[in-house]
Amino acid sequence: MLPVEGMHAELLHDEPSQENAQLRYLSATDVEGPLPTFEGFEVRDRQDRRIGKLDGIIIDPSERRVRYLVVNERTFVRRHRVLLPLESARVDAERAALHVDLDTDDLDDLQEFDTRRFPTFSDDDLITAIFAR
Repeated sequence: MLPVEGMHAELLHDEPSQENAQLRYLSATDVEGPLPTFEGFEVRDRQDRRIGKLDGIIIDPSERRVRYLVVNERTFVRRHRVLLPLESARVDAERAALHVDLDTDDLDDLQEFDTRRFPTFSDDDLITAIFAR
């Protein structure tokens, strides 16, 4: 498992591209932090409204930075996974929730998560993260 604690978030304003080919997907079941796992964590907006459930994170192993949250957004009409650029997030361990600096109205502007663009985090990526800089 890879700890989130101590990683710095950076907001990406552009769509993931060739330049971001090093980004990797890590399932929420494999992310450690203040709790043993983030599986099932709700993602909530500024007003504490539910956005969806945390599916995983997109990280840059060489920079040791979390770039995106992958959120399984479920509304009355649709259900899909989106990339939520990570600017800041606060962990609420008691409620098993992540609070993000975003309004629910901004969700329509989020990019769809495409598994073909983000390989799964591997043992080689872990080695890169450990020995980077």
